[in-house]
Amino acid sequence: MLKKRITAFLAAAAITAALTLGITAAFPTVFTAGSIEEGLCYEATGIRPDAVVVAVDGNTASADFYYYMLTYACANMDSVMRYYTGSGIVWDMELSDGKTVGELVREEALTYIKQQLVIENLAEQYGVSLSESDLAELAEVRAQTVEALGGEEAYLAEIAKLGLREETYERIMTGNYLYNDLLALYHTPGSKLYVEDAVLMNYASELGYITADHILLSTLDENSQPLDEETAAQKRAQAEELLARLQTCSGDVSELFAQLADEYSEDPGRAYYPGGYTFTEGEMTEVFDTAAREIAEGEFSQIVESEFGFHIILRKPLDASASELVRDGYFDRLVMEAVDGAKLTASSALDAVDPQSAYEALLAAQ
Repeated sequence: MLKKRITAFLAAAAITAALTLGITAAFPTVFTAGSIEEGLCYEATGIRPDAVVVAVDGNTASADFYYYMLTYACANMDSVMRYYTGSGIVWDMELSDGKTVGELVREEALTYIKQQLVIENLAEQYGVSLSESDLAELAEVRAQTVEALGGEEAYLAEIAKLGLREETYERIMTGNYLYNDLLALYHTPGSKLYVEDAVLMNYASELGYITADHILLSTLDENSQPLDEETAAQKRAQAEELLARLQTCSGDVSELFAQLADEYSEDPGRAYYPGGYTFTEGEMTEVFDTAAREIAEGEFSQIVESEFGFHIILRKPLDASASELVRDGYFDRLVMEAVDGAKLTASSALDAVDPQSAYEALLAAQ
């Protein structure tokens, strides 16, 4: 059970090497040996920190970049295992998918690198670079950190304790800024990254979003306590009367439904959502969600009882607001598709890096 829990916790970050990372043990000409023979990265791995050891579609990462991501993955795993076991990493522990903990953190490190390099590649593809405000903020953060640590020398020493050169540290820092700048471009109508509402509506439908209005006759009092049986029975009788009016309607049922809902519904949310709710699975009480999905657009349900009272539900065409509900999620999907489709190659020199030794060296340096 422990193994399954740990694997499940890390599943979102850990991507299978053979299928997603596209790792190859070959040593393409893009990789270099580097020239710097000092620092924590070199001492812990035997690889020069300025050596180029990873490439994603032509974009490369250095050994100290890899070392930082590897130890970051180790720290995450350490936290997870302490949470579940009360002790630190068991490096040779085999997880439910057959990988050891040590193998898993290796894969995670490459996953983290791949994600950042893909973001950098997308930024170049769409002409996105750090804005003046980004650069100003980065400079301000740096200045504040230097001051807090007591000077430039102390600042560089702290970076060195992570196994990083300053240029690599600054590169890692820019990742979130580039992501946010890409997201801003994606939200800009007319830009190369902008996605039209029609595409997002289809995406929302794929995700199971629907729109439904309802008439609620509440069986809870103002303190959210159940009404007595007699009063609850009266509420049901009123719901049956409203249902009968809808069933005998010879005109526009949707129009009558809206009128009845405005007049009789006791849902306090109606003031904010007068046309009903747009939602996906798990966002509404289960009985309401199930009943809404069982009827076709333009149809209304029988009386549905939930913990809130008696509902009559009208299924409506998916509201245009669904496009905004999924817009950010669609951007994440585009990024992950780019990550999945990118090709990562790694230097065979990384095969000799022992995650345990690398992590213990980091802890000793702190």
